[in-house]
Amino acid sequence: MDKEIAIQLFERCWPRERVVVTARELINTGLDSRAIKAGLQHGLLHRLWRGVYLPMHQWRDRNPWDKDKLVLTGHILATNSQYVYSHFSAARLHKLQVWISSRLIHVSAPYRAAPSRTSQDVAMHFASLDAQDVVQRFIPGIGLVKFTALARTGLQCAMTATLEQSVIIGDSALHTGLNLHDLEKLQASFHGCRGIKRTRQVINSLNALSESAGETRTRLILAELPIEQPELQVTLQTSSGTYRVNFAWQDIRLILEFDGDTKYFDHAQTTEQVLLEERERENALIEDGWRFIRIKWKHLNNPEQLRDRIMKAYLAAQ
Repeated sequence: MDKEIAIQLFERCWPRERVVVTARELINTGLDSRAIKAGLQHGLLHRLWRGVYLPMHQWRDRNPWDKDKLVLTGHILATNSQYVYSHFSAARLHKLQVWISSRLIHVSAPYRAAPSRTSQDVAMHFASLDAQDVVQRFIPGIGLVKFTALARTGLQCAMTATLEQSVIIGDSALHTGLNLHDLEKLQASFHGCRGIKRTRQVINSLNALSESAGETRTRLILAELPIEQPELQVTLQTSSGTYRVNFAWQDIRLILEFDGDTKYFDHAQTTEQVLLEERERENALIEDGWRFIRIKWKHLNNPEQLRDRIMKAYLAAQ
């Protein structure tokens, strides 16, 4: 099939307001297997799983973490929602922040219900799941999906992931509604299970005041320094108004701000307006005697250098 003909077919027949679709859905709109094959050959389609596709431009232009979510969506559609998703897959379905985790699909099932074999891209976890361990939600474009409850999801991630990954997920879960007491109670019920010991450090490190993965990583770096720990999300009064900052040592008038890209784009105002207001806020605080440390994602990738920089600023402020 000619590429131009294939393009016209997909533009006319692709289901409206859908990104990920199954082969059955495409056939129901008037396409056939020949058209789907042509779409793959001409680079118009990207296959997520067998029988599940999305337009190539929708895949190519996505950032890595959105691609991870699309792969999970594709698996749910490919398997007709037959699994209970757990660990990092459940974290994504709970809309938690998941940092540098692989695209591996995690599902949980009792031994008696486990399939004889699964794809190498799927991790099967065997567990006895009670009714309170599982939630079922309707997700537009996908349907009813079953995945582990919030506390169990956070605990299972903490049992398998790094400290940074686990605390980022845990902080995000606290924002979503996780009760810390419920998490600790669940942890006690997992006594003796592999990886449960490491979860104590994770639970002790959680803080609902961290509002992003970058702030959580920054907080963990600060915790390693032999200095007084700063307050989080501090509201400060200045001659030019009231401002809130990420981290502050009020006694020495030192502020640390994490500048993540999302703060500029998850906003009703333009990027220029946000940057201008931020500069005005910083100038007002400097006039009132405050010092600033500003860090970005790239600085978190060199924690030793960042720790030295913070220590120098802290000692100078003293």
